[in-house]
Parts: sequence; C-alpha cells; structure tokens
Amino acid sequence: MFTPEGELRPDFQPEEAPEAPKPAAPPPPPPEGAGNAGADRPPEPAGDRATSPGFVTLISFIATNVYHALGIDPMTGKSLSRRDTAAAQQMIEWLAVLEQKTRGNLNFEETDLLSRALYELRLAYVEAMQPPGREPPRAGG
Repeated sequence: MFTPEGELRPDFQPEEAPEAPKPAAPPPPPPEGAGNAGADRPPEPAGDRATSPGFVTLISFIATNVYHALGIDPMTGKSLSRRDTAAAQQMIEWLAVLEQKTRGNLNFEETDLLSRALYELRLAYVEAMQPPGREPPRAGG
C-alpha cells in the first residue's frame, strides 16, 4: 500500500471506493420578522436549563469516593478500616476546580449541589484529620 518513503504506491487499488461526502444540511432559516437579531443574542442563562443527570452522577460519584478515602461509609456513616486522606484531598480539590470552571454555566440546582457537596466534604475531611480522642474547640468558651 505504501512505499518505504511513506508514499502511496502508484499501483495501489482500494478494495472499495470511498463514499462521496454528503453535503451538510443548511441551517434552518430564522423566524419571519426576526431579521438578524438572534445572532447578537447572548446564550440563555444557566438557570433556565434542566439539571443534567450526568452532572449529578459525577458529583455523587466523586463525593462517595471522597468519603471512602476518608474511611467513612457514606451510607451508614460508620468508620472503615482504610483511609487515604491524600486521595480525598485531591478529589475535593477536583470538585473545587470544577466549581470554579463552571461558575455561571450551571443552573441553580447544579450550583447548589456542588457547593453543598464541597462544604460537606471539606467538613468531613477536617473532622477525619482530627487526632483520635480530641474534640474540636467549642465556640464562645
């Protein structure tokens, strides 16, 4: 098929002729009376979109893995035998980056889910890092 120099051999015959590319469908015409006003319109605000099930699944997946890395069973709250706080910290940082990079592009439910998950995971991380038997200081006294 190719020569040692990487050129297509002149006597090469393809087994099947490639299909001719199909022309792309033209975009739909704008509604009558709209003129060209739609071209300058900004995209719809994120709050008007439906919540993405994939986004919810992603946040839940990462949060569950953070709890497991902290040695906490997310369903029961009981302690597990193994902990990997470095992995938990890394995943929390991923969620923080996701929050920063998606700011303004999520609807209210998605933004709320992400910010609540980050709050709860950061709190769980701080609690997991406390030495055993030591209570956190009480406020006001």
